[in-house]
Amino acid sequence: MKRNRKKKSHMRGALLFLLFTLVLLGVVLAATKQRVEMQKEASANRKEEMKQEQTESEEPKPITITISATGDCTFSPTQSHGYAGSFHEYYDKFGADYFMKSVKDIFSEDSFTLVNLECALSDSTQRAEKEYVLVGKPEYAEVLSRGAIEGVSLANNHSLDAFETGLQDTMDAVRAQGVGYAYYDKVGTYETPEGITIGYVSSSLLSHGVDREEYLKNGIEKLREMKVDLVIACCHWGEERTYYPTEYQKQMAHNCIDWGADLVIGNHPHVVQGIENYNGKMICYSLGNFCFGGNSNPGDKRTFIYQQSFTFVDGQLQDDVRARMIPCRVSSVSGYNDYQPTPVEGEEAGDILQAMREYSSGLFFGEIGEGGEIHPE
Repeated sequence: MKRNRKKKSHMRGALLFLLFTLVLLGVVLAATKQRVEMQKEASANRKEEMKQEQTESEEPKPITITISATGDCTFSPTQSHGYAGSFHEYYDKFGADYFMKSVKDIFSEDSFTLVNLECALSDSTQRAEKEYVLVGKPEYAEVLSRGAIEGVSLANNHSLDAFETGLQDTMDAVRAQGVGYAYYDKVGTYETPEGITIGYVSSSLLSHGVDREEYLKNGIEKLREMKVDLVIACCHWGEERTYYPTEYQKQMAHNCIDWGADLVIGNHPHVVQGIENYNGKMICYSLGNFCFGGNSNPGDKRTFIYQQSFTFVDGQLQDDVRARMIPCRVSSVSGYNDYQPTPVEGEEAGDILQAMREYSSGLFFGEIGEGGEIHPE
């Protein structure tokens, strides 16, 4: 009897152990299944996240750049001006950093600054026989690089004041400072840190010659063939000391845009002229003087920096126009020219903007705001 009881006791123990083992195995299997399902779910979620991240990365992100443009930069007095109070004296006293000191912060913050360099920079002693000759020293090109200026237009009525030798010297001096240039059939390009390529072309239209017009047309076409992202046409034109563009200026500006320019910048009158919005593109007919060494006390010291921001999505230029004027005086003082262009505020800035509204009448049908913001219609 004791043996039977002992045998039954062993059987119950074995059954209990088997039952416990089965239960434990079930628990382990269930936990394993749950873990596998969780891993599958996590994997699926990660795949979905990766797919979403890939989709988001494939969506083009907008890139915005800002262009600044100014009027005439003339790093030389005329031949009739003495040394005292001249651009030469100011350079010798204060150095290259002095001239753009008041505007350098503006130019440093933009993507590309473009000015009209209206003089030759050469050590040549040969001079053209004309009423006003403007020839500065080659080292004056440092004013550009010190002032955060990346490009210049050279096609104007003073680029040959020291003849072809002087022109080549000017190009060499500008290039040595890392500054680009455009001159008739020589187009300029600049690539921003964001990878946007800006192209610009420069021609003097004072002779109204077909060949000068062809330089603009062919230059714009060449830049488009080079697949640049933005094209600027720099036109030297108009009548000196007149505040309204001629019919020829207006026709040529429209032609430049029809040929493919995204922005037209004009100079030569030595005073500001109005702006226009043509087919969604902006035209500045004259930006006046800027860092102007040709006159120690010009009667009209009003000028402005024109700024426009351009947005690209997937390499395509967007249609919106975001532009402004920054009112300036060609000098940091009002009584004479110290060759240091300076932004102005208050009543003086308001007067410049009001003048621009008047000069743009009949050309621009949008609004020039109190802060200089340009709002096309």
